[in-house]
Amino acid sequence: MSQQTARIALLHAPGTTMIGHQMTNAHAIELIAEGFPGRHFCLVRDWIWVDLALPEAVREELNRVQLLPVMLYANSVVTDSLGRFEEGDWLRSTPLIAFKQGCLFETRDTVYALLGHGVRKRAELSAMVKIFRVEREPR
Repeated sequence: MSQQTARIALLHAPGTTMIGHQMTNAHAIELIAEGFPGRHFCLVRDWIWVDLALPEAVREELNRVQLLPVMLYANSVVTDSLGRFEEGDWLRSTPLIAFKQGCLFETRDTVYALLGHGVRKRAELSAMVKIFRVEREPR
């Protein structure tokens, strides 16, 4: 399966609406600064919460390293604190560490603010790892 095929399959898969937060970009940045001082962040819209279907051995390994079997796919980056992505870019995160305040999706490297409503879907880990974007050099 190619990257493009994996993206199309994810985008067209059925899902369940997740009610998101309607807040300004400034408010989202404030929440991140208060809860995760000094962390890199990215604000996203049109997002998909992806529950990973994976072998039990992989699930156990994720658990051992304190990661949850969830990834984030976003169709629209609003802003990225490191300049890795431009406004309107899409992205796929690494696995979830914690989800806080109903809108803050924390990974090892980044805290994502999920703006607006999203969709929850299930996808194979093997398909999700094929969806990646080469980051731009930080500005």
